[in-house]
Amino acid sequence: MIVSAEYVDRDNIPSSIDLSKLPEDVSQTLRLVSVGDYDICACIGEHVENTSEIGTFKILSHDYADGRLRLRFKLIDA
Repeated sequence: MIVSAEYVDRDNIPSSIDLSKLPEDVSQTLRLVSVGDYDICACIGEHVENTSEIGTFKILSHDYADGRLRLRFKLIDA
């Protein structure tokens, strides 16, 4: 799956994108990271260019709340 990023002015971010977890002092220009057609979010972290770069991982926990699925995982040596 292709991972892409685009830079967008904060005033042009679609209302469906949650900005609540970004730091208060984040810049006016935000990076939106898309994982195929599966997910899009504003992010200040690092990302791969393709999910094939991730390798093997183990899901540590998961939860579903407020319409959102959250997975916590750890990358492991194969």
